[in-house]
Amino acid sequence: LPIYTEHEQAAARLARTVGFSQVSTSHQTSPLMKFVSRGDTTVVDAYLSPILKRYVDQVAHEMPGVRLLFMQSSGGLADAHAFAGKDAILSGPAGGIVGMARTAELAHRHVVGASSTEPVRVIGFDMGGTSTDVSHYAGEFEREFETLVAGVRMRAPMMSIHTVAAGGGSILQFDGARF
Repeated sequence: LPIYTEHEQAAARLARTVGFSQVSTSHQTSPLMKFVSRGDTTVVDAYLSPILKRYVDQVAHEMPGVRLLFMQSSGGLADAHAFAGKDAILSGPAGGIVGMARTAELAHRHVVGASSTEPVRVIGFDMGGTSTDVSHYAGEFEREFETLVAGVRMRAPMMSIHTVAAGGGSILQFDGARF
């Protein structure tokens, strides 16, 4: 865990005093070693958290009295008020992996039988309009703790997802030997 956080805490107090509503500190956002990726993660969190907070508040307003949980990039759920920008980067694809794994496990039990000890093995292929997300599941979720997303180093737990910038809307050409 980071040590000597007094300077960040002092800067955060000053920022709140002068009126900043969103203050992200690296020692809280990404309490791991490595300054650069920790700083990158904090900048992403500071940028996305206010947008996410407005969205979460809007959904909560439309659904009073309902406990809201949001999918995180790690595949876990977070209470609406604890959901932060750094945790939302790959939350959609992570939800797809969780759904894929649970569906495959149910199908496996139905086809093979509940007594089988063999782990379910599936490959996820999620093609959208601009990219394709590929994932793997073999009985447990695969996670990474440092990921490069759109050229930014993120130090936050995320599902292991490989994204190829070629989705259903991409134009594919064949040169006679390769695509």
